[in-house]
Amino acid sequence: MIRSKQIFENNSLSKPYYKRIGLYVVISFIMVSLNFSALFHLINSENGILVLKDVNHQIKRNQYELNLVNQTNRKLEDRILEFSKGKDSDLIDQVIRDYLGYQSNSELTIVYRKNSS
Repeated sequence: MIRSKQIFENNSLSKPYYKRIGLYVVISFIMVSLNFSALFHLINSENGILVLKDVNHQIKRNQYELNLVNQTNRKLEDRILEFSKGKDSDLIDQVIRDYLGYQSNSELTIVYRKNSS
């Protein structure tokens, strides 16, 4: 019998009712405040839900711009291929020589100087 009395005295049931209720209220308040804080930061943080909308919009806009650049590149590549395969290869050589200053090994360049007088 003495053992059961010692167990009952060490048990939390021997605490007064208002102390147990106070403990439950404090634990509940802490849990609610932690949940509220986590929810607030989930929505408003740097990587939150509100920022996600802007990031998705930027991704779509960048994909659209990338598609435009790719289309332009494809058109220019096609134009270059048509230009180089066409009959205007002499024109290409002339433009390269005039604007870039290239010459073939068999060519001789003559530079004329103007007299200053």
